[in-house]
Amino acid sequence: MFKYCLTLIIAATISLFAVAQSNISDYIANGNQKIKEKDFKGALAEFKNALNVSPNDSLALNGIIRANTLLEDYKEAQRWIAIALEAYPNNPDFLFRRGIIQNLNGYHDKAIEDFESALGQNPNTSLKVQILLNKASAHFKIEQLSESLADYNKVVELDPRNFNAYNFRGLVNFRLGYYIDAVTDYTTAIDLDPTSPLPYYNRGMSLLKLNENQKACADFRKACQMGYMNSCKMVVAECGAR
Repeated sequence: MFKYCLTLIIAATISLFAVAQSNISDYIANGNQKIKEKDFKGALAEFKNALNVSPNDSLALNGIIRANTLLEDYKEAQRWIAIALEAYPNNPDFLFRRGIIQNLNGYHDKAIEDFESALGQNPNTSLKVQILLNKASAHFKIEQLSESLADYNKVVELDPRNFNAYNFRGLVNFRLGYYIDAVTDYTTAIDLDPTSPLPYYNRGMSLLKLNENQKACADFRKACQMGYMNSCKMVVAECGAR
């Protein structure tokens, strides 16, 4: 009889655990969907529900940090990052999230430290790409152009079809005076996403530096037609009625 009761208790416990895990998965899936729909407050509620069931669930913690960041409530995001890192001190995703907040708050040196710490934890390729993109941005903001270029080069090695890597590496090359390399990067970015006006405008600016005015004006006109007003100003300033 005792063994029978014990078996029932174990079975009930397993069943309750399975239900709880199912609820957590549902809350997290709903939260991620709401982020895709840009319903960040709704996502926040879903991730909080998941944490009410399991306070240290790493996916729920990640979700609530993302939702607060997207809501631009950086103070609350920082609070949750501290909680997450207390539970998972070597988690590269949480170190990465802290770096993002540091970057957004203007503490670019501290952001770079966090990004380097995250990279030191051997993240998967997808996360590594995101860390390197943000690290490159932090370097760029404090005029560490060579370091920024090196990070973008690493992204291209890992993800040869990453639009942002080419678009922003083009900007770094432009600032370094490598105008031919900048044109090459912007051309690749256009091939990857021909609907974005920015690489047309930026390629036009690079072509001007190379005295390729006719080609530059073609790019300015294209970006202007796509609604990018800075490019329309360049059409007026550099291209006249041609």
